[in-house]
Amino acid sequence: MNELSEQLINQAITGDTLAFKSIVLHYSSLINRLAFRYTACSDAADDITQDTFIKAFKAIGKYQKAAKFSTWLARIATNTSIDYLRKHRYQQQTDSFEHTEHQYEDTELATDSKLDLNRQLQGALHELTEKERLAFTMKHYQGFSIDETAAALDINSNACKQTIYRAVQKLRKQLAPMVSA
Repeated sequence: MNELSEQLINQAITGDTLAFKSIVLHYSSLINRLAFRYTACSDAADDITQDTFIKAFKAIGKYQKAAKFSTWLARIATNTSIDYLRKHRYQQQTDSFEHTEHQYEDTELATDSKLDLNRQLQGALHELTEKERLAFTMKHYQGFSIDETAAALDINSNACKQTIYRAVQKLRKQLAPMVSA
């Protein structure tokens, strides 16, 4: 993900609402995808995305320039997602693939095997712990580095690598029958 210019972020910090609007436009799809992967519900992801930017707007003065801005935002989104799941005692939806297809596929219809594999993947992702699912999603779907993912999850890099490794091993085990068939 391309980082915005430091100048634009500084303008937002000083209260420039137009600069903050640019931030929202630039990062909203990233934050929405992150929230969606956490909840598997597009409505919840939209709510979390909105709450994330409200929280970021209120706390932008606390942003420390030592970290990437996207990592800082991802951490807010992570906390907001966890709060949302706790608050709503969210139960993972079995039809989450319909949301994924609506959100991430343009016009091409997927084949039956692709639909089935994606359903299996969604189910497998929901079997992971929250931390495993988020670490895997940030690394493999959003393209965050290990260090960025670790910073967003507030863990060290080695713990992040182990978390992602465990997630991959669990996914392989669950998806092996589907892939080898």
